Formats: sequence, C-alpha cells, structure tokens
Amino acid sequence: MEYATRTPSESLVSELRAAVDGDVVTPSDAAYEEACSLWNGAVEKRPALVVRAVSTDDVSTAVTFAREQGLPLGVRGGGHHVTGSALVDDGLVVDLSGMTGVSIDPDARVARVGPGARVSDVLDPAQEYGLAPIVGSAAQNGIAGSTLGGGIGWLRRAHGLGVDHLRAVELVTVEGTVLRASPEENPDLFWGVRGGGPNFGVVTAFEFDLVEVGPEVMIAQVVYPADAADDVLRRFREWSEDAPREATTLVVVMHVPPLAMVPPEAHGAPVVMVFSVYAGAVEDGERALAPLRELGEPLMDMSGPMPLAAVHEVARDLFPDGRRYAWHSLYADDLSEDVVDVVTDAFADAPSLESELGIWHLGGAIRDVDEDGTAFGYRDAEFMITVDAAWDDPEADTENRAWAERHWEALGPHCVDGSYPGFPGPVDAEERGRMAYGENYDRLAALKATYDPENLLRSNVNVEPAGDR
Repeated sequence: MEYATRTPSESLVSELRAAVDGDVVTPSDAAYEEACSLWNGAVEKRPALVVRAVSTDDVSTAVTFAREQGLPLGVRGGGHHVTGSALVDDGLVVDLSGMTGVSIDPDARVARVGPGARVSDVLDPAQEYGLAPIVGSAAQNGIAGSTLGGGIGWLRRAHGLGVDHLRAVELVTVEGTVLRASPEENPDLFWGVRGGGPNFGVVTAFEFDLVEVGPEVMIAQVVYPADAADDVLRRFREWSEDAPREATTLVVVMHVPPLAMVPPEAHGAPVVMVFSVYAGAVEDGERALAPLRELGEPLMDMSGPMPLAAVHEVARDLFPDGRRYAWHSLYADDLSEDVVDVVTDAFADAPSLESELGIWHLGGAIRDVDEDGTAFGYRDAEFMITVDAAWDDPEADTENRAWAERHWEALGPHCVDGSYPGFPGPVDAEERGRMAYGENYDRLAALKATYDPENLLRSNVNVEPAGDR
C-alpha cells in the first residue's frame, strides 16, 4: 500500500489548534526542536505537526485530523523506543508525554496510569505501600511503549510480563472512537494490545494489578574480568538451569562505565557484569544468589540489599538521553557454546566502549501464560540475547550500526527466529513484525484489518492488515 503525504495549510493548523486543549507545535515554533528530541540521539525525523495532548479528547481530535488529512501518524509515550518510532517524517505526532497522571489504590492493589508516565512515575508511589507494577527495566522507560510490547522487566521470572498484569486500557481507534478493552469489554482488542504494540489504537489510560515486593530487594551485582567470560557464562548457564523463579538475571559483557560508584582506575575495563534481582525476602535472596558471586574470581562484588526503585534508576546513567543507539535482539532456547562464542567474539570486535551484549534470563512465570493467551510471542524462550550498539559521534554511525547488524546476524543460526518488539531486528517491516509476534502474527493481522484497515498506525513494529499483503 502506498501512502500520500500532504502538509496541512495554515488555516487547517489553526483549526486544529482551536480544537485541542494542548499545544500544537510546528517547525516554525520555538518548541519544535525539543518536541523532536528522543532518547535515541541517532533518530532524526521531522514531523509536520506535534500535538501535545492533555486529554483523551485531544488524542481523538488529533488522530481524526491525521486520518482526514492523509498524514502519517506517530504516537509518542516515553519516546524511548530504540527505533524512534514515536516520530514520523512530514506527519502528525500525538505526543502523550504530558498525560502522566498516576493513582495507586493500595487496598485493591491497582494502579491507574496515564500514557505519558514513566516507570518511575508508577513504581515510586507504589513502593510507598510495598507494591510494584510489572514494568520495563529502566526508570525512564515509557509505561505505554514498554507495556504494549510485552513489558520485560526486573520481576519477570517471579511475576511474568507487564501485559500479564494489565487489567484494562482506554483506547482511541483510528476513527477517533474511545473504547475500553478488558477481559469483559472488547476482549479481542484486549488480547491484541497485550503484546501487539500500538497497532490498533492509541492507548490513553492503563489499569494494572500491582504485586507485593520491596521496597528492598536482594541483588547480586558482581563484576568478573572479560578474559574469564567463557568460563563465567558457562557457569551461569549451569546455574540458570535450576535457578529459582524469584531470581531475574541479566549478564552483560561490557566495558566499565564512568559511574560515580566505580573507582576511576576501573573505568573502561572489559568485564562481565552479572546483575540479578531476587523478588522475595532479602535473607532468602542472599542465599539464592550466592552462586552468582562465585562464577569466578570477581573484580568487584557490590551485592546486597537495594531499594527496588534504585534498581530501575541504574539505567539512567548507563543509557543517557541523546546518545546514539542501535539495539537488536533474538530469543534463544539455551545458552549454547555457539551463542557464547558469538557474544565473546562480538565484544572483542566492538568499535565503541559504550557497546555491549546482554544475556537476559527469561522463563519462570513468563511461561505460566499460554503462548496464545496474549499477543506476546515466544513465551517458551529461555533467554533473550541483545546486541547493543551505543556511541556518541555521528561520524561513527555506519561503523557502529554495521557492528550490531553483523553480530545479530551471526547469532541467527543459533537462536530462535524471533525478537523482542522493544529491540527489533534490522530487517524489513513485515519480517520485523513476524519476528516480533511469531505464531500470533496472523491473528493480529486479522484484528488489524478490523481496527486499522488502512494501517494508519504503522510507525511501530508493524502488523499489516490481513488481505493487504
């Protein structure tokens, strides 16, 4: 399908401004550059209009305007997706970042969340009651994007995915209609938004079940030398086979970042970082995570009790706004010798000290939901492997992107042919969607044909409407 792009006239823009309560930003406005700024500094897109919505009515008006004027449509929640899908060239962006309302009902253990809220906006007040949402792993992640793509976070093995704790959403369709989706209302749509991303409408409110965990959790945070990576990763694989589901672990092959907590002489050193969070009693976690502190001779061991909110804050320093990123993922059934070899070879070949490779332990409660229980695919995968290019110099774009793509492709023969929607593969749009949603893709395509038959919502990990291919 081909899409025509038309720049709206000044009179139409004036009408739009009069019809919404939020701001409408155009390229001639002083706020435009800020409105086009995303977490990933490598993304440079120039929309014709940015509607900074402050209400569901604003969203409905903006979506209707984009459809009627034939404008490409982007939706910005936290603006944290690595592909920069929040923005569209020459189109209209519905910016939800001002809709950050959060309410916590501690008795019902329910959070009601606006689409512009970040992880910290929900986690911090919930922790005052010893409760937590199941959300993405970084405090600055947008709730909307990370949840709709699945919601892989620090409590995943104990409590599953973000979508598994979603009770209901309010959503604006491409026709501008406001719907509620839940197990009782529009259940087909509710199935689709839980892992199918923003393919069916613009979600303007979320309702989550909260779980009891924190405020303090036991963490293992152990740094091993990179020259011991083969042994450390193989010992980790052995431990992971019988790991308690309360333990959620990420192993990263990286260079030590220049963080305040790290001695200056260690900055830039090649290492293997093992970071695990235990969702249970601290004393139980200390015993359960002890083997992770004995995978080799550590350079540093910073393990101990830590506030759950602080766990999520670590990513702010590691992955700052404005740095350039190209992140890709593949699922794996096991941490095979071939996967370990690709990971270690890729790290040795990295052109940037900021780049890294991650091994995310999945399983546990993620598998408690049937594979087709939500739109999220690949629940049976044991690991997710990520190739995470990060750099600061725009002149180095080609080199760093090529590194990420080359080693992602090298992982392919040893992994499942599927990727997390938050870190999609460097492939064309249809293959990207099929890799993200797996066996659920065709059902999603039929749902797309019902709710967005013209594929207006295509700036995402896209599902093409059934019959459109």
